Amino acid sequence: MNPLQFLLALALEAGAALLLWTGERDVLQLGAYLAVHALACAVLALALLPLLPGRLRQPPLAVLALLFSLAFFIPFLGLVALLLAVVVMRMLPVRERDTHFRLAAPPEFLLSVRDPPRLFRGLSIRQLLTDVHAAATLRTRALNAIASKPARIAGDLLRKLLSDPVEDLRLVAYGLLDTQEKALRTRISEQAALLEQLTTEPHRHSASRIEVLRHLAELNFELVYQSLVQGDVREHTLARAIEHAQAAIALDPGNGGLRQLLARMHLEQGDIDRACDDLIRATEDGLPDNRVLPYLAEMAYRRGDWRSVRALMHRIDPLTVTPRMAALVRYWQTAGERT
Repeated sequence: MNPLQFLLALALEAGAALLLWTGERDVLQLGAYLAVHALACAVLALALLPLLPGRLRQPPLAVLALLFSLAFFIPFLGLVALLLAVVVMRMLPVRERDTHFRLAAPPEFLLSVRDPPRLFRGLSIRQLLTDVHAAATLRTRALNAIASKPARIAGDLLRKLLSDPVEDLRLVAYGLLDTQEKALRTRISEQAALLEQLTTEPHRHSASRIEVLRHLAELNFELVYQSLVQGDVREHTLARAIEHAQAAIALDPGNGGLRQLLARMHLEQGDIDRACDDLIRATEDGLPDNRVLPYLAEMAYRRGDWRSVRALMHRIDPLTVTPRMAALVRYWQTAGERT
């Protein structure tokens, strides 16, 4: 803090006041007053800027303009008021913030584990498909590029294209979704016929029945998981998947994999308590932690229990999970550490 700057600003302001109130009242004298007054305000603004807290000094040019305007448009009183305000602010005790956590960079999103993201003229596939002003031929090429992607990854994008103004894109998107749904339903019909055949042949081994029930549960759940069914159809399909999974568990109570599958279904249904119970049973049945902990962490996240999320993530070895999951694990293992 340089007191000479404030004394200079006050002296210039006093000199400007003398110019205004002494001598003849003409345009030249008014212009001289405004020039000296502006100089005093500029000196004051430059002197006050370093005294402000760091967060109030940004952006510096805008802050300087604000200080100058307050002093300039309220002659003398504005200058004195600003000076007193800063002095009082500097005299007040500083309240230190107790910062327990630091910011962490968000986890990297991996669209595909095996393939790098494909670009068209510098744009990602998602950017290109959602840009209605892009060339239709280029967007069609981008749409064909995601045709082999699972509906879980590309499904939301394909559904957005169902209302696209370009008819060809709408038809292709509908065709892709319809093809994927029909493929799963065909497999469901085959497994349902096989289950009916096993029901009429009680001498067949129960292991075959368990396997068919498991396939039916997985295929029905896949329709839900990939968002290929919506509304009431989704609820009915999910209920059928749970029914088949429970039937399989009744025949093989110690199967941790089936318990985990049932937990995923209950989680998709929004029944977190049942899903948690299923996972605990799966762990008791010998299912490895790396197949259980991610889902327990997701349940804690849905509850808003961040402490539990972090504790569960710390128990996961990033080398034992997929690259996408590993990115989330590393994020939660570093996020929120004490500084």
